Amino acid sequence: MKKDIEKAEARKSNLQDLILDGTITPQDYQDMKEKVDKDLVLFKSKLSGLMDQPSPYKTYILKTVPILENLTGFYKEADGHTKRKILGCIFSEKLVLEKGRVATIPFTEPIQVLFKITKVLQGTKNKKEVEKNLMSYLAPLTAKSCNLWKELISVQN
Repeated sequence: MKKDIEKAEARKSNLQDLILDGTITPQDYQDMKEKVDKDLVLFKSKLSGLMDQPSPYKTYILKTVPILENLTGFYKEADGHTKRKILGCIFSEKLVLEKGRVATIPFTEPIQVLFKITKVLQGTKNKKEVEKNLMSYLAPLTAKSCNLWKELISVQN
């Protein structure tokens, strides 16, 4: 949109040069200027709309990070349904007690990625090694992972 606005403003400037040079008639100038002005208004309106739209990543960060910072407190204050949703976002299977203990249950993909990133960051001394090790973990999330994060956000609402 910014490039389109710049282009329209350049056209308007060129039209002014053409009328001053006597290359086009005043009527042609008015007709072309009206079209360029309409385009400018349209482009600026679209740009304004785009600037006002919140980014989905910004929404995730603003809503998810506060929950993650105090997940234990949030869990303790939540009702049973919300607690089940939180556990569903953390564990990929139902928790089963055997002889008073919980069997080892695999974590969901986003939680596994967080653990791996934490392990990589804690276990390295060389910054370049950290960057290389994190590349595979920082790839875009799968649809399943995105749905789990969205579910966690919906828990807060």
